[in-house]
Amino acid sequence: MDALIQAIRDSLAAITTPRFYETERGYQGELYAELRKRLPIIEMEGAIIEQEYQKRMKDHGFRIRPDLIIHVPFEGSGLGSRAEGNFVVIELKHRASLKNAHVDFANLSAMCEALDYPLGVFINIASTDTHFANYEGPHRERLLAFAVQLSGDGVVIHEQK
Repeated sequence: MDALIQAIRDSLAAITTPRFYETERGYQGELYAELRKRLPIIEMEGAIIEQEYQKRMKDHGFRIRPDLIIHVPFEGSGLGSRAEGNFVVIELKHRASLKNAHVDFANLSAMCEALDYPLGVFINIASTDTHFANYEGPHRERLLAFAVQLSGDGVVIHEQK
């Protein structure tokens, strides 16, 4: 898991184009590209990164569309259940308010519980606040929050566990 978290940190630090800090969608695409470059380092056999993979009620027990997931796809994998082969689920927000961040923390928590993701990551884009300090919901120990901001000196990353 340490290699995965470091790959996420390195990917965040590599996003230096100002345009990607203007919208969640733009940042998501660039984060996907940076994570994909680092996926072989993570050494998770069969793992892929997918964007906005719709979790369906009949298959997953809820309807949440996470921004990014790193997992081994269940279909054709030989895995025993959809709760196997899941590594990280990521939610992004552009300049999230406390309320919006806490909604995402709750969504991450629900996905960690239902699908046994060991790590849920929240990224607040173009902000210095993770909003994680006073989150008291379930599965807090599985969550990691980042706030990323571009400055004249490069990318400033705030991290809170």
